[in-house]
Amino acid sequence: MLITEEPIFRRFWYPTLRLEELADGPKPFTLLKEDIVLWQQADGAPAALEDKCPHRSVKLSVDSLVVDGTLRCGYHGWRFAGDGGCVLVPQTPDLAPPARNAAKAYHCRERYGYVWVCLEEPVRDIPDLPHADDPGFRQVFEYQETWDANALRIGENALDLSHVSFVHRETFGEDESPVSPDLDLFEMEDGVGIRCYVPVANREDQQKNLNIADDHTLRKMKITWRLPAVFTIRITYPTGLIHQIIGFTTPIDDERTHRCQFVYRNDTEADAPGENVAAFDRRVAAEDRRILETTGPDYPLDLHAEAHMVLDRPGILMRQILADWLDGPPEERAGLETAAE
Repeated sequence: MLITEEPIFRRFWYPTLRLEELADGPKPFTLLKEDIVLWQQADGAPAALEDKCPHRSVKLSVDSLVVDGTLRCGYHGWRFAGDGGCVLVPQTPDLAPPARNAAKAYHCRERYGYVWVCLEEPVRDIPDLPHADDPGFRQVFEYQETWDANALRIGENALDLSHVSFVHRETFGEDESPVSPDLDLFEMEDGVGIRCYVPVANREDQQKNLNIADDHTLRKMKITWRLPAVFTIRITYPTGLIHQIIGFTTPIDDERTHRCQFVYRNDTEADAPGENVAAFDRRVAAEDRRILETTGPDYPLDLHAEAHMVLDRPGILMRQILADWLDGPPEERAGLETAAE
């Protein structure tokens, strides 16, 4: 399956850039092969338009400016509102621009400090994130980069604990002791989750981040993947420290993913500097990236297309959920089934 060829994926919200990145002007972004321009309106709310001026098809992200809360094209100065409507043609300022002068607009909102975009009518709201509004947790931004890997492969990797001992042998895994936890697998309306305990190595740099001096420790894990682009990894340590990873996997196209990550932690900067926390998790991500970038653009839903083992149950369920969603949201499928009866 190629994610850009399935219409249902155009109806989900995707995190793109951080809102603060729009403070100095419009920015280009590519979502599911669609070139868009992101910018900030007068009230601070973000807007997303097709990155093409309806006048002469130049990119609205090139040499454009935000003027009086509108996006001004860098070519001829046409100005557009957040809904795409053309509000001014400066060469004929006394004439109201006709409707055909409008640029294509997309659904756009801010949440968690990110600009979220949906290309068509949304089938689900932006997902709630654990600890996002909890004053007992601090947020540590970790990274934002492009991976040359399929977004769904990255999401499945978050649910895959059997790779830990080998891929992450330089950070917290031990290849001589393959991880094989008992999984409590559960299904959500639009995703998959697992709970388990995982013993890990606790090397010197991580000992400082965790304030745990032992060479090994135990992670109590809760991992969720929400269709199509958000995963969470809640790690609770024996000391009570919670390290809640929030991972975004926004598909640029079938082979490239806009990969963002931050964490919520119930400790303080004095306990563990955010810079050091982020540095360790970036090392872990680099190990995943190196492996995942060797996979191709296809994400097979046919369970016979690839071999499996017992610990692949979360990924198998993920593929089954995806296969169901290709026929539309559950409520729409139910309506079709009722009509057929």
